[in-house]
Amino acid sequence: MQGNSRLWEYRIEYIIQGAVKHNYHYYMAYSPKQALDFQNEMIEHKGWSIDLLKIERKCPYSNKWIDESEVLESHGC
Repeated sequence: MQGNSRLWEYRIEYIIQGAVKHNYHYYMAYSPKQALDFQNEMIEHKGWSIDLLKIERKCPYSNKWIDESEVLESHGC
């Protein structure tokens, strides 16, 4: 378990290289870094060629998505 003891719902917006439409993958994770790690495992395992655009955490209280994309920049995405 990570330092944060609560699981959050994260969505990662991405685009398949050469496509026009954006897509999302959803993960339950303790941090945006962990959600990004899950996504990177899938990219490697499936051999996907995608560009990651944004990562957001769902606030269960306001039902809004909170941008946490700074984790993409700090990990070279």
